[in-house]
Formats: sequence, C-alpha cells, structure tokens
Amino acid sequence: MHCHDDPMCRASIRGGTVTLNRWSPVLYRAGPAPLAMARLQASLADLHRLDEDELLVVPVPGSPWGLAVDATLAAWATRVGYRRLWLPGHVATLDELPELSTVAVDCPTCGARWEDEAVGFWEMVREDGWFPGFCRACGGSLPEWTEESAVDEGQKVVQFERYVG
Repeated sequence: MHCHDDPMCRASIRGGTVTLNRWSPVLYRAGPAPLAMARLQASLADLHRLDEDELLVVPVPGSPWGLAVDATLAAWATRVGYRRLWLPGHVATLDELPELSTVAVDCPTCGARWEDEAVGFWEMVREDGWFPGFCRACGGSLPEWTEESAVDEGQKVVQFERYVG
C-alpha cells in the first residue's frame, strides 16, 4: 500500500458496534476540524486492506481512541477473516478463523432483521472483507453483523443474498 491510496472504508466504532461505510474523498481526514468533530461520540478510522488478510487502521485525527476500540475492531476483523490488524502503536496477530456461525443485524432505519449462516454468505464476507453494509429493504446503512443465537419472537428474519443485477 502507498500512503496516497484511498482507504476502502471509514469505520465508526461506538458502544462495541462497528459500522463501515465506503470511503469518500469528502470525508474529514485532517486539517481544521469541523464543529461536528468536537461533539463526536464514536471512534472513527479509515481502513486500508493491505492484502486479503491484513488490515491497516488509521484513526481520524481528533477521534477518541482506546484499548476497547482496538478490542472491538480485532473481534470484528477476526470474524470477517483478517489474520493481522495494524492498529495505532502495535500490530495484532489475530486468532484462527472462527467456525461459521449464524450472524445477524437489525437495520437501525427500518427495523428489518437480516440473518445468515450459509457457506456462500461467509465466502462473500471473507472475500469482501466486511459484511453487507446496506439494508435490502430500505437501502440504509447497516452496522457490522454480530453472532446471534436466537431471534426475537415475532421478528421477521430475511436471509441476505448478494444482489446480482
């Protein structure tokens, strides 16, 4: 990777939840901080995929950072298939890939619940380096998926399928 390469995405880590959005050059990176940065309630970082199993984490200047953020990112990175995580101040060699399990996410916009455990789903996640990031019902951004053992009674669950169109 070269220092001029754009990140693959911007990560927001808040309350143990990771949300990723495709990176855009209009996102704040450095320089005079906009007022919104003073009220920031999440840790922000740009993620650079170095190869298929290594990820470089570059915190956004002025973003709060700590060991809990490192641990949250390491748990997520292990789940999606990374083996090494370059964090501020140190490099983490991650555990072996976990066994395939059921993961789920609730859309914070429309409330739809997405759940999947299929081998094809996990192949897609590990190839992409992250979970599907948008709701197939409303198009809103989704946080990264987490392991789920049970679904709330009465809540509709939809298996996520890659959109091919």
